[in-house]
Amino acid sequence: MSDKPAVSVVIATFNRAAYLPATIDSVLNQSFQDFEVIVVDDGSTDDTQAVLAGYGSRLRCFHQANAGASAARNFGVSQARAPWIAFQDSDDLSMPTHLETLIDFVRKHHDRGMVFANGGYLENRRHDTIIPAHQSRRLESAGVSLLDLFEKSIVRLQASILSKAAYESLGGMDESLQICHDLDLAFRVFMRYPVKYCNQVVFLYRTHHGSITRNEEIRLTENIRVIGKLLQEHPEARDLIGTHVVDNRLAYRYYRLAKARWRHNQRAGARLAIQQAVRLRPAHLKYRLYQLAMAAYDSKNRVQGAKSA
Repeated sequence: MSDKPAVSVVIATFNRAAYLPATIDSVLNQSFQDFEVIVVDDGSTDDTQAVLAGYGSRLRCFHQANAGASAARNFGVSQARAPWIAFQDSDDLSMPTHLETLIDFVRKHHDRGMVFANGGYLENRRHDTIIPAHQSRRLESAGVSLLDLFEKSIVRLQASILSKAAYESLGGMDESLQICHDLDLAFRVFMRYPVKYCNQVVFLYRTHHGSITRNEEIRLTENIRVIGKLLQEHPEARDLIGTHVVDNRLAYRYYRLAKARWRHNQRAGARLAIQQAVRLRPAHLKYRLYQLAMAAYDSKNRVQGAKSA
């Protein structure tokens, strides 16, 4: 391991001992070898420490009290000795040419704050890649716009390489976010630095029962927060994206949040969410009908309550 590697690979992990060896092995077995691996154990209570000990000096390992993935990654970057940072989730796999592909692309586009690529799936899915092939080709040839990042959360940290200087100038990841930190970081990088896309699959994504992205309430509320943060910090973003597009996405997020809360008997929260959807898109019939259905339900319950009193 070089004292001044070209890339620092940061792996944040929490109770992933069952998946961690495959992840680490996939990183260590890269075609490009001028890198260091930094693993930050975010307060694991399983066999993570024993797994890491088995790799000896091939890893630089740190342990901290549980503070979340963003905090663990920020700490990992603070320890990095390389000018470029690559991230890997502790349950996904790097393709053998992951780092070679990204560092070669960076050397051709050295002024970029971030380069990101595509990913595939470990399990059988309807699509072969995270970003569809036609869109992937377009992103590489035509370039990445803020609208591309906004319409679909296409940036996966596992498929990216970032300038450490750019990362630190932006203050790293928002540690208050559990899920949407990649989208938030992508927005902030894009608004300050050139971003480039590479039409290659560089990692494989694993979906399993413990995946935090399954928490719909957190995912939707954070997505709404991140959009609000972008618009507050960069008002020009609304013009770059288009007011209609912004309002459409926010309204749809609020609508899905209302439905999720209603399913979990969070009636007051559901009503607030659908009100926001209607406020943003007052002419949208689906949102109006859902709001009317809630009101009809409330009215029926009041009548039944009065009869039983």
